[in-house]
Amino acid sequence: MTKPTRFPLRLALPLLACSLVAVPAHGAQAAGFSIGAFRAALGQVAAAAAPVSSAPGVTTVTADRIEGQQDVRVDAAGRVVLERDTARLDADRVDYDILGDEAVATGNVVLKRGTDTIRGPRLRYRVEEQVGEFEKPDYEIQRNRAARVSAQVASTGIARPADVTVHGRGHADSIELEGENRYHLKNATFTTCEANDPAWYVKAKELDLDFDRNQGDAYNGTFHFGGVPIMYAPVAPFPLNGERRSGLLAPTIGTSNVTGLDVTLPYYLNLAPNYDDTIVPRYLGRRGIQVSNEFRYLNPSFHGSLQTEYLPNDAVYGESRSAIGFLHEQNLGYGFAGRINYNAVSDKDYFADLSSRVAQTSTDVLLREASLGYNAGSWLTASVLAQRFQTLKGSPQYNRLPVLMAQAYVPELSGFSLKMPLEAADFSRADSDTGWRAYAYPQVAYNFVRPQGYIAPKLGLHATTYQLDQRVSAGPLSAQRVLPIASLDAGLFFERDSRFGERAMVQTLEPRLYYLRVPYRNQDQLPVFDTAPADFGFAQIYSENVYSGQDRIANASQLTGGVTSRLLSAETGEELLRTAFGARIYFENQRVTLPGETGRTSQWADLLGAFSGKVLANTTLDLFAQYNPRDTRMERATAGLRYQPGFAKVASVAYRYQRDVYGDVDVALQWPVVRNFYVVGRASGDVRTNTLTQAIAGVEYNGGCWVLRLAAHSLLNSTGKYTNAYYLQFEFGGVVSVGNSPVSLLESNVVGYGRISQPVADPVFGTQ
Repeated sequence: MTKPTRFPLRLALPLLACSLVAVPAHGAQAAGFSIGAFRAALGQVAAAAAPVSSAPGVTTVTADRIEGQQDVRVDAAGRVVLERDTARLDADRVDYDILGDEAVATGNVVLKRGTDTIRGPRLRYRVEEQVGEFEKPDYEIQRNRAARVSAQVASTGIARPADVTVHGRGHADSIELEGENRYHLKNATFTTCEANDPAWYVKAKELDLDFDRNQGDAYNGTFHFGGVPIMYAPVAPFPLNGERRSGLLAPTIGTSNVTGLDVTLPYYLNLAPNYDDTIVPRYLGRRGIQVSNEFRYLNPSFHGSLQTEYLPNDAVYGESRSAIGFLHEQNLGYGFAGRINYNAVSDKDYFADLSSRVAQTSTDVLLREASLGYNAGSWLTASVLAQRFQTLKGSPQYNRLPVLMAQAYVPELSGFSLKMPLEAADFSRADSDTGWRAYAYPQVAYNFVRPQGYIAPKLGLHATTYQLDQRVSAGPLSAQRVLPIASLDAGLFFERDSRFGERAMVQTLEPRLYYLRVPYRNQDQLPVFDTAPADFGFAQIYSENVYSGQDRIANASQLTGGVTSRLLSAETGEELLRTAFGARIYFENQRVTLPGETGRTSQWADLLGAFSGKVLANTTLDLFAQYNPRDTRMERATAGLRYQPGFAKVASVAYRYQRDVYGDVDVALQWPVVRNFYVVGRASGDVRTNTLTQAIAGVEYNGGCWVLRLAAHSLLNSTGKYTNAYYLQFEFGGVVSVGNSPVSLLESNVVGYGRISQPVADPVFGTQ
């Protein structure tokens, strides 16, 4: 057998002509050249071909036997390989018409174009144009597309790939190649399953795949699952590579105790590259038919969305019900930016009755605001804001219309930093104190920073004025308050090298002291617009005020001390363990209080302690405690343990306690149990009252090219009733999803949850 030979046609034919001159005339045929003469030139051809074969636009052929006519045709047989650019054709025989640039390949034909592979008995192919027709082919098409990474999964260090690959394969009576990235298939099947007997496939009379436009169309298509046809569509457009395309989206099917059977059939309109619209008819078994719409737009300088929902004549509620949400954000240039956020519902029970998200049933307040901001860099920011609320449950909040805010900041001026925030707001609420409040807080700090530590003394003057329109509480319509505030913040940094087994570590010790002095001013006559006791913890222990808001500034002469120690990897700097302690001593009693509040008289504040880190391989522990030394009791405590040895394998348990308020136990899990089956769930409850506040239970099955998810969710909402929802979803090979997906529910409730399938292309959001 002759060794296969490779040559570039553009160079080979002139070389052949030269070699044939030395062949006797009777050894050559008038219409071509003999195989003997051809072989005489192989040495010259091979030598000339090697550096040229990879050049763009060069066609090369390798075969056991080759015959042909100069500049006219080549007939190759036996292990034939024809290559041009990224395309490669393998066959038992190839007849190549050079003038027409058409190759006819027969016998074990394999065409590879980039990541696509097609096999069949016969192919007619125009090489340069990459068009032709394959008879009875089997095909494999591979494409990459972007996929989002779950933030929770990424935070565990077990990251999902940023790109996913979709492998499509199938059979057809014929495939018409319509260019490098376009295919037209007749009587075709398509699946992403690797098995010869796929679990699912689509069978279509005609199938168009256009990767230049990233879109496909199936005509007279039937979806088969488990060998059984379960769905038919005369026309089914679908996206390729996660791009957007107008058309019907996969329906969702669910049920809840509030709505009954819940079915949606979304229709997506890709109106332009920068705006789209989604119309969602929704059948609610107990209530009627709701129609919702989402319009989105995106430009270089602005973006936004408009969402509307309407349910005529709710069969249970007895009236029509509606909701609207509008968000617009815009960069106006020259440092200016604007924002509008408007939300409204027809009645206070709207979310509890009609929301498709169980967690949203506990929504109590809706925000409505518009703002215009200016940013000149770090030294100056300013904004004007109008803010109102729709209160669904509980006491109504104060509206603020308008709010004027500004802040000047000089971070470095000969070691000093200067800062001055200002704000003026008009507060209004029915049957309450209403009017204007304005304050300014100029402050100066000196920052002495060295590698070993820092000292930062600070002095400020907080000035507040009130001009009220109405007083319901006792007090004047006009009031002022001026308070000097002084503080001294200092810290040290120590570190030492250490080892844990064979691993090099760095241990740090970071003590900190913070002294605060605020003189007493009687503030009992001031109204309370937005002020409440601040949460006491590590985030607040070094702050200037025990209250949030500006209506009360507590008197203080106090010293706060704390220490943090961290254990770091010497190689990567990764933090492995952290411990922290904090304590505060008061040198005077608290005399400034909110209405109905009793001032503190004790000398010591609660003690704080925290620990977090990896205590064992794949195991993290988080602890926090707030201890009351005055009454020798625990005020608050949390403890959490999480074990995560691998992807989609996580178990966690947590306990949260606040004296006389709650004692919550939380358990979450995602774990493989038997072959390809996973259990997933979460349960939360208050052990003090024996109340279950939330429960999620689900099962996932990974069939390789398809995934099944079953889940149930029960949540105790703000009305004291349970809202229940049920989820059933099929995902088919990263191509389509059918049913009501519980993935976002599981990702937000099971920390470390791993999606066991590739994200599915979605015309609206790219992936889901």
